[in-house]
Amino acid sequence: MTTAPDPLDLRAKALHASALAHLSAPVMARLRDARRAASAAVDEPRRASWRSPWLAGGAVAAALALAVVLRPETAPPGPPAAAVLAEESTGPLQEDPGFYLWLASADVPLLALE
Repeated sequence: MTTAPDPLDLRAKALHASALAHLSAPVMARLRDARRAASAAVDEPRRASWRSPWLAGGAVAAALALAVVLRPETAPPGPPAAAVLAEESTGPLQEDPGFYLWLASADVPLLALE
């Protein structure tokens, strides 16, 4: 399927051709050389630098080493401090069987109503 050329494209090409017609031969030669140099640079395959994987790996290793060195001190393994405080505050009540006997007695509802 072919389409008719766009009138805007035709007008732009005509303006470009008329602008080129007014240029001198040395300027045209410089433009041609620049165009060739630019297309040759694009056509030349890029060689990947052998250093780039080493640099990326080195950066990751340095970041990990820095994280290990600067990590905050951790508490020794054991129960959390809140659990230790809760155990200390409720410890004597759990060890005193008289408390549970008193809790089951009939006096407790009377004290709760006061």
